[in-house]
Amino acid sequence: MPRFIALNIGNTHTLAALVDAKGLGRVQRLATAAFAASGCRTGLLAAHPTLPCFAACVVPAVAARLRELPRRRVAFVTAAAIRGVDLSAVDTRTVGADRLANLVAALEVTAPPYIVLDCGTAVTTVAVDALARFRGGAILPGRRLWRRALHEHTAQLPEIALSDSRPPALGTRTAEAIRAGIDLGVLGAVERLLIETRKELGVSTCPVFAVGGDHAYFLSQVPGLVAAPANFTLRGVARIARDH
Repeated sequence: MPRFIALNIGNTHTLAALVDAKGLGRVQRLATAAFAASGCRTGLLAAHPTLPCFAACVVPAVAARLRELPRRRVAFVTAAAIRGVDLSAVDTRTVGADRLANLVAALEVTAPPYIVLDCGTAVTTVAVDALARFRGGAILPGRRLWRRALHEHTAQLPEIALSDSRPPALGTRTAEAIRAGIDLGVLGAVERLLIETRKELGVSTCPVFAVGGDHAYFLSQVPGLVAAPANFTLRGVARIARDH
């Protein structure tokens, strides 16, 4: 019998799964906008109207709607619920719930030190040192967000589609130049962040787990990345719920 519903509510997509004694069940993927428009009454939540929910949510409006659901116990990923990692070095009031779930999910597959690179709407990192202390991380726009920003804040630049291939540095058309600037630029940014993060952790190497909807591009282009297990962030949500 399922014990609760685990939710990972991101800016673009929401993932949901039933959790029982064996772990995550089949994962359901929804557009966050559609999930919010339904009043959080669709998918697994509609099928199991009284089952408790435990959520990592980075969209305050959706969190507010979840709290308003009748006959539903809802709890959220917070720093106070986390076990196994020392969070005292970081102002956790400002750390997104998805990043907290990521740093806990890594404990399922490795021992510290480690880094998690989440490649989604934003590209984020979390870093845990050899003493299991969360040391912080970085946030920068993801590839799609950079494209949208160029399109929306210029008069003529188009919004171009994502591609998993590495572009040449010399674009001969505007769209190619945008791809070169963004898709090579973000690789350079990530590679530099990983160098500086390892330096601050005091290690020459450590596992770097790539997760998120755009992780395949980074996996194919940045040496040393490891593909995280499927539904990594959601696994972290489920672990925090069980520990809590």
